[in-house]
Amino acid sequence: MTLLDNGQVAALAPHARDWADRALGTPPVDWAGWEAAARTCYHYAGLRWPGNVIRVSSPLALARALFAARVQEVPGDENRALVGLVRRLTQARVDHVISRLFDRWTTARVQREVHDPVDAALCGPAIARAVEETLRAHPLPGDPVGVGESVRAGLRRLAGKGRIGTAERRVPETWRSWTLHLGGQWDSAWLAYATFLADVYGPAGAAGWRRRIDALAAAQAAGWWFPHLDFVLVSARPQTVRTETVPGAPARPHCATGPALVWPDGWQLYFWHGTRVPAWVVEQPTVEAVHAEPNVEVRRCGIEALGWDAYIAGARLRLVDRADDPGNPGCHLSLYDVPAAVWGTATRVLLATNGSPERDGTRRRYGLPVPAELSSAVHAAAWTYGVTADQYARLARRT
Repeated sequence: MTLLDNGQVAALAPHARDWADRALGTPPVDWAGWEAAARTCYHYAGLRWPGNVIRVSSPLALARALFAARVQEVPGDENRALVGLVRRLTQARVDHVISRLFDRWTTARVQREVHDPVDAALCGPAIARAVEETLRAHPLPGDPVGVGESVRAGLRRLAGKGRIGTAERRVPETWRSWTLHLGGQWDSAWLAYATFLADVYGPAGAAGWRRRIDALAAAQAAGWWFPHLDFVLVSARPQTVRTETVPGAPARPHCATGPALVWPDGWQLYFWHGTRVPAWVVEQPTVEAVHAEPNVEVRRCGIEALGWDAYIAGARLRLVDRADDPGNPGCHLSLYDVPAAVWGTATRVLLATNGSPERDGTRRRYGLPVPAELSSAVHAAAWTYGVTADQYARLARRT
């Protein structure tokens, strides 16, 4: 079994950051290289290359085009839906080799320190949810104009596969063919994991299975792609990706002034510190919008975007207790009651000041949910650190 040496352990975090940066980048796709790699994936799967490669402008356009073309693949039925076969003959085969060459402690560590941070940064599931919500919310004419233009162009290449008129109705809940795609750049977490282990094993020993990793990596260098016996549908990468730096971790999508992800067709998504949010959180956060939002996590993001001081004043939260912060000299703690409708349960919130300054020198004010039975601001601060109030009071300084 191959074990990690000290140098390889030190390389775990940089490798994760490099792959996240690569996946979140916006350089033009090398389409010739992409097609060669996709051909290789078909070859590994023992399949004939269909020859009809259709590019669309976004993941949403890909899903719309499949619906308009009446592609009726059934999730789990891989006779014509090839995503499972491609994965088995590339990713699953490599995983089998890795399980024989590395002990489970090594693979678990690489999973934890490479795969998981990259996966958390890339927001692939959030993009999939956004596509599904948009499909169910309205028909194609409700999308940005560029999405419809891309779908129409794609359908002209899918001769005999249907008319654009079919996309002007809403997508039924039972139609899920779009889910049988490969995630493109948003599937980079496994690639980061597998390439690290291949590097550890060495170019000579990993030659055979490394070729499968490299082929899949090159085929995942664009956006979503949908392999099929008759065609391959592939989406563009976003033209804009705005991120924030996270200490000790890969960057993640975030923008406080507009959409964090924008595709060439105008489809765009908003993210707040890695969480996908509706446009109002960034564009026009208000107390009323926060209280009308059904999702608890989105409500928290909306409050942060509005600012805790502004939210507390606007929502007229009742002050329970206020005290100097013994862990943050010169600052104070404030404990407020929060209506059950805001967090989903009766609770209180502790308003505190960050112990470390931001890059511009300011100190961010933030709110932390604490149990409703806490009546002292100092006890609430101690609770967030898992210590007693006396222990918290003796802290030299918290971060």
